[in-house]
Amino acid sequence: MLKLTLVGLAGLGLAACTLPPIDRSVQRLHAERNCRVHATVAPAYAIDSTGIGLRNVAFDACMRTANFAKERQGRSE
Repeated sequence: MLKLTLVGLAGLGLAACTLPPIDRSVQRLHAERNCRVHATVAPAYAIDSTGIGLRNVAFDACMRTANFAKERQGRSE
């Protein structure tokens, strides 16, 4: 029974490798969702000249680590 289960899992793993890769826009949507959650849980704020930072930079840092370095432009936080 164990051997049959292992063969089935190996077959599923190989079948998953033959699927087409995820579209880049879908990857970006997933990364944005994950980074929004990360920015909410672990906020990091930029400090400006007044000593108070209101812009959360954790989202931008997360997107850079997910290889989506294009920053959000035109949006104010």
